[in-house]
Amino acid sequence: MSSGLVFDFDDTLVETTVYYNDAKSRFSRIMDSIGFPAVEALETLNQFDIKHVQRCGGFLKQCFPFALVDTYEYYCRVFRREICNIIRNEIETLGWWVFDQPARPVQNAEEVLEQLYGRFPLFLATKGDRLLQMERVEQSGLSHWFKEVYVLADKNVVSYQQIAVEQRIMPGLSWMIGNSMKSDINPALKAGFNSIYIYHPHTWDYEDEAPLGGHVSAESLLDILDVVCRGNSLEKHSG
Repeated sequence: MSSGLVFDFDDTLVETTVYYNDAKSRFSRIMDSIGFPAVEALETLNQFDIKHVQRCGGFLKQCFPFALVDTYEYYCRVFRREICNIIRNEIETLGWWVFDQPARPVQNAEEVLEQLYGRFPLFLATKGDRLLQMERVEQSGLSHWFKEVYVLADKNVVSYQQIAVEQRIMPGLSWMIGNSMKSDINPALKAGFNSIYIYHPHTWDYEDEAPLGGHVSAESLLDILDVVCRGNSLEKHSG
């Protein structure tokens, strides 16, 4: 068995949450323009979004658009307003708009993968709607660096254990690289992987979680080269 590197996709290799935040800002302006509480509506939207993800058992494509509509209809009931189908459709369309945006690699993504390719087998582990995610991986132009792409319903300890078994890599010699404690770092640590947490300024708070064990923190993708290639050690944080 050998070592391997498992990468997260969204907000680790490509920008994603920035588009959701843009849609939320536009939604907030719509709510404000019709007399609904804009700031409070964003928190209500967050709760509806989480409920949809939990109900669907994963990040399915329809969760966000439906959460936007649910939020609008909720405030219509609270303020005893008739639901306006024009506004409702505008809001739902805004939710689907997110998925039409290009999968743009983050800074230095291509450079880092190119340097790692050939030194280690590289794997991609993402979650969400399978067809959508596979399309976005291809669109990003990064797919050719990966030996295997996994689109998972959820990223948990069993998922990482299965990747290790299928790819014949030893977790203790391998690394998980991602921006989410909940989906990337903690379950990988529990599966025996080393983990590098990459800070990203735009991360959904649903993915926030206290670290469960020792992990390396990095400010950018470039930093991981010092750890996995050159054997240097960035600051290690314990849980």
